[in-house]
Amino acid sequence: MTDSLPDYDALNEALAEVDAEIGAAEAHGLLAGMLSASAQVEAAQWIAQVLAGTEPKGDPARRCLEGLATLYGATQQGMDDSNLEFQLMLPDGSAPVDRRAESLGGWAHGFIYGLGVGGLPEESKLPKEVAEIIGHLGEVSHAVSDEGGEADEAAYEELLEFVRTGALLVREHLQPRKRDKPVPVPGADQGSQRTH
Repeated sequence: MTDSLPDYDALNEALAEVDAEIGAAEAHGLLAGMLSASAQVEAAQWIAQVLAGTEPKGDPARRCLEGLATLYGATQQGMDDSNLEFQLMLPDGSAPVDRRAESLGGWAHGFIYGLGVGGLPEESKLPKEVAEIIGHLGEVSHAVSDEGGEADEAAYEELLEFVRTGALLVREHLQPRKRDKPVPVPGADQGSQRTH
């Protein structure tokens, strides 16, 4: 089970209060991209990217940093989850589909940027599948932003699942999860098979 993501609207508002240039969806995509490209991403590295060019102070800074810290922990845990329960931080289903689609485009844009910040190898050194997924995510980031008003619910849900699974596939190719070792069966000879 993974920790819950912070409330989208609350974090989006907190980021706006400190004059961050990106919103909650793009900040989450940025972190997911950084975690996919690099084995070690400190929270401070990511927060510095999110809050670049700002000087947050007081209660707005506290609310923003608390939300970002929660998002960092939940994202790390979610991306490592063996049950593939990783969720994207986006407006909930009650928001208009065009707003959700625009946020999904921002998430994809943040993910691609995060891959670069995290040290993604040059394209020629990437597995073909990873390069293709990144290319498709780039198309989503532009297409959704440009055509978000025309998106319908079914198309949005399909795109959402594509982006989510695409991000997980990129992560798995670049930073494979450490698999648990098989549990030996007591009394079984591991080198040979017995017949009865």
